[in-house]
Order: sequence, then structure tokens, then C-alpha cells
Amino acid sequence: MKLMLLTLLAVSGLCLASNVLIFNYDQVDLIYDTALGDSIDTGYWVEQTLLALGDTVDSGTTLPADLSSYDAVFMMMGMYTC
Repeated sequence: MKLMLLTLLAVSGLCLASNVLIFNYDQVDLIYDTALGDSIDTGYWVEQTLLALGDTVDSGTTLPADLSSYDAVFMMMGMYTC
């Protein structure tokens, strides 16, 4: 029960306006999105969703040495393709 409460508190904290980093490891790994009619990387829709929720989003291909200024970090490691 305590674990569930802590998890809910952590998730609710992320729902508030946060400073978020999206680390996009593999910029070469693109997919074609028919809704946009263009190729996108793995972090595109994560970034769009966070922006729509009112978060401040930084994204890039290098991971900063100091992550203390961020409330959350999403690490996009690419996608599995056959």
C-alpha cells in the first residue's frame, strides 16, 4: 500500500509543469508517420505530449553531466526494427 501511494505521488508530481529532458540517443533511427506525412524520431510524440501538458522540454543527442535541473529524464534508445 505504501509503495502504491509513493508511486501515485511521484506520477502526480510529473503531471505538474516540469522541466523535462528528452535524451534522443539514436537520431538516425527514423520512422514515417502517416499522420504527419513526414519522418520522425523516437522522441517526437513524447515531446509533443509533454509540451501539450505544459511542461518545459529540452531535447538533444548528448546527455548533460549534471541532470539536477531536470524533474524527469526520458531516454529514447531507438526502436527495434527487423
